[in-house]
Amino acid sequence: MRGLLLAVSVLVLLEACAASGIRRSQISDEELLSGKGLDSTFSVSAPVISIDDAFALDDEMHSFVRQISEVGDASTRVIRLLAAMKQRGLFSLEYNEAVTQSVSGTFHERRGNCLSFTMLFIALAREAGLHARYQLVDVPPQWNLDADLVVIANHVNAVIESKSEHELVIDFNKANFREDYATRKIDDAYAAALFYTNLGAEAMLKRDYPKSFTLLREAIRVRPDVASPWVNIGVLYGRRGRLDYAEAAYLRALEIAPQERSALANLASVYEALGDTERAAQYRDRVRHYQDINPYYHYARAQKAYREDRYEDSLAELKRAIRLRNDESAFYTLQGQTFTVLGREGEAAKSFARATENQHTESIIRSEPVPSYSPGHLSHPSFTTTGTAVSAPYYLPPHE
Repeated sequence: MRGLLLAVSVLVLLEACAASGIRRSQISDEELLSGKGLDSTFSVSAPVISIDDAFALDDEMHSFVRQISEVGDASTRVIRLLAAMKQRGLFSLEYNEAVTQSVSGTFHERRGNCLSFTMLFIALAREAGLHARYQLVDVPPQWNLDADLVVIANHVNAVIESKSEHELVIDFNKANFREDYATRKIDDAYAAALFYTNLGAEAMLKRDYPKSFTLLREAIRVRPDVASPWVNIGVLYGRRGRLDYAEAAYLRALEIAPQERSALANLASVYEALGDTERAAQYRDRVRHYQDINPYYHYARAQKAYREDRYEDSLAELKRAIRLRNDESAFYTLQGQTFTVLGREGEAAKSFARATENQHTESIIRSEPVPSYSPGHLSHPSFTTTGTAVSAPYYLPPHE
């Protein structure tokens, strides 16, 4: 999301808090993370890869970087590193948003998601003597349907810092980054929390709930102030019928990030299931208000309507999206396609022209882009993740 949408969502939250006050759970963090609220299989920790092993380079990788680290300035070393990675075939890799790999796994298997590739690049860059950091990117949300779960993807990339030169942004998915997107740098512990959160999300998608619980708990151990794993823990409890524990986990996430929309949506479903219709309505109003002011929500609904041949509905949603943000080329492209199907060629031509006008040019150093996956349906938000491009998975149960 852009800064404007973030600011608006905070205002919505403040209004809602003033109306309903702050609710707290009697279930402690320790109890939530013990697994005792689940069956015995959740109390036994499954083995997980250590942080050191996840981010470590092996002998072959050290050798790969050795020739690069001997070059002079930062820009030259970055270019040499990218060239070496290209020569090795690391840009001709299999991009899969649902696969989070260790650094060595990504290097040797040449597959993974944006977080995996960014981890690999930063590890190699640091070995080459470069000051590389992780950066979260607030991209427009992308939805991908997986059975009864909807996966929502975010994005991460790398920044090379230098005292004498401008920062260089290295992004492995060109489709997921523009210079006007809001960004923030994160430390290594935060990146490790995202790594474990993604692994936990992937395990949940495979319905391996004990493994998912162990990995999400590890994410919280590494950085307890990241909201995403708390939300995912809540989804895990909810899927096992422990709504009281799910509520506690979502409330904990909101203590960390009061604007966490996944937690808000999930709480609405929890209270509805518990028969607390008044409180459920309060949380649904927050979610609905956020959706109404989010142009990308309307764009996703327009995509769905277009796929279902409901072209007038698609145009109506695109009109709302463009009213909220009139410089997004994707909105005009879909509008042009819709007009074309309806035989309204003149209006289609104008839409395509606006799409071209609003294409953003970028002057950043990048690797060759990994193909981006297509956003899926938004119809029933259930589960969100950032393994595909980044950061931290969230889960949303179905709601209207």
